[in-house]
Amino acid sequence: MSARGALAIALCVVLSGCGGSSVGDPIAVRQVFGGLGDVPGRFGYPRALDVSPPAGRGLVWVVDKTGRVQGLNPADGRCEVFWRMPETELGKPVGITIGPGPDERGEWCNELVWIADTHYYRVMVFRPPTGDRADPGHAPTLVRSFGAYGTGPGQFRYPTDVAVLYAPDGRSIQRVYVSEYGGNDRVSVFDANFEIQFSFGAFGAGRGDTPGTRQVEFDRPQAISIETVEGRQELIVIDSHNHRIGRFTLDGDLVAWYGSRDEPGDALGRFRYPQGIASMGDGTALVVEYGNNRVQHVDLASGRGLAAWGRPGRGEGELAAPWAVGILGRTAFVLDTGNSRLLAFNAPRPRR
Repeated sequence: MSARGALAIALCVVLSGCGGSSVGDPIAVRQVFGGLGDVPGRFGYPRALDVSPPAGRGLVWVVDKTGRVQGLNPADGRCEVFWRMPETELGKPVGITIGPGPDERGEWCNELVWIADTHYYRVMVFRPPTGDRADPGHAPTLVRSFGAYGTGPGQFRYPTDVAVLYAPDGRSIQRVYVSEYGGNDRVSVFDANFEIQFSFGAFGAGRGDTPGTRQVEFDRPQAISIETVEGRQELIVIDSHNHRIGRFTLDGDLVAWYGSRDEPGDALGRFRYPQGIASMGDGTALVVEYGNNRVQHVDLASGRGLAAWGRPGRGEGELAAPWAVGILGRTAFVLDTGNSRLLAFNAPRPRR
């Protein structure tokens, strides 16, 4: 992102969503975790969040702008897992995905940490440590790392997120999807051996899109998620700077766009710098919007906005430049980045 672009977004936040107030009410917060600080359990501008899979340890995972990875107890915010990324001088990660996969020995592990190591042009996969965090041996195991700087197949500029497609039995990987920005602005698709298969997308304002094909334009695809929509699995792409959400087949063909670069807004079903997505498991999702300072509940089949929560500010239930959202059980967590905190609230009831 250019310095001018970053300044523009910052001004949007300060000025309550670029001249329009969010339709969301303050979030009815149950708990607040974190706060500014460099000790475990506190954050320095956190930008990535995900939650443990059902077979995992039930933690909320956060990466902040100091390059620290933390696994937090969702009941009290206590830090149970902590490490620093191996390299941080060039920049810090903006994406984290928690899910199962083969470990360094090829054995199936119920909980791996997949990190889009943005400014080092790679994806790093860790097996998190176990035991007492105070133990000097409490460190993650690097399972694999793939990617390198470039514009060619399998190379990255600035990767932002990872989505993993599993076999129906959940015991093997079929594909790995990686989104990126910085001129590539595309999604790359890897096979189970982490070999590049294809990519789709190019940098642009979204005016060269062709439905039913891979000919689409992105401007910072910030987050991706595999969801079941209308009875089939699809890839959902958060196209942040085009202020929209895209539905794609697993082979990268465009199904539909929701939102518009030409008409960003704060009405339900509109977006302003959407940044993150969390599945409700019922064909809907929570989408967090950096520019509108809110969380919006969206129907993925129609793009209809169902509800929204949050407004700009520093007070209770208010947000400042939120980056990510996750759901664990019946609790939703939103990463209130500008306030260096994590807010927990009741997730909406799933549809039957």
